[in-house]
Amino acid sequence: MPETTPSSPRPVALVTGAGGRTANIGDAGPGRIIAFTGDHVVGNLPYGASKAALDRITLAAAHEFAHLGVRANVINPGPIDTGWMTDEVRAAGTGQTPAGRLAGPEEPANLVAFLCSPQGQWINGQHLFSNGGFRTAL
Repeated sequence: MPETTPSSPRPVALVTGAGGRTANIGDAGPGRIIAFTGDHVVGNLPYGASKAALDRITLAAAHEFAHLGVRANVINPGPIDTGWMTDEVRAAGTGQTPAGRLAGPEEPANLVAFLCSPQGQWINGQHLFSNGGFRTAL
């Protein structure tokens, strides 16, 4: 792999999502920073504090690294059913989305693939909610 320096950034990652979706960040320019965040912070203050810091750092990176062609975004995917949910948690989450279902890992992976593609190169410095309309309260 070629050396990467701040003056000559190069793609150094391959993003692979569920269902075989793959995006080489080199296809869309010098680089992408994509962080995942969440809203489940009540009763879990350390998690919430770490996610808040990650959000701010990533959005600051969008400005600080833009001159290098690096784009940075934060994705809040909402609850993702990867097998960790109990039936009770799954039912509660399903009832809080307009489509009446929860996302699997392929939904956020599809967004990551788009952000890493040439078509996603204009999106920078955004906190993107890709949660199917999930809400914690009306």
